Amino acid sequence: MAGIADSGLHDYEVVRLSCDYSRGEFSLELKDPVGQPENLFIGGVLSVEMTRTQPWGEGSYIVSSDIKDCDSGSKLAEIQLNSGDEIRVEYK
Repeated sequence: MAGIADSGLHDYEVVRLSCDYSRGEFSLELKDPVGQPENLFIGGVLSVEMTRTQPWGEGSYIVSSDIKDCDSGSKLAEIQLNSGDEIRVEYK
């Protein structure tokens, strides 16, 4: 599976997002551009944000993804969908 950074998940389809609060874990079920199932797992989760307002219309495909360093020393994974919605996960 491609990485999150530098839009490595472009054209992957988001199928399901799940979180385990007590363990601080995030998982994302995806389909790659040819329809094969893939899973993305992130541990050490500090926060998860997801919008589903669909400002650009319906859609569940990733148009961009990246990882940024935060001032606190954590990392921020950012995923934008073709609907205009975003998934943001901050983790250690």
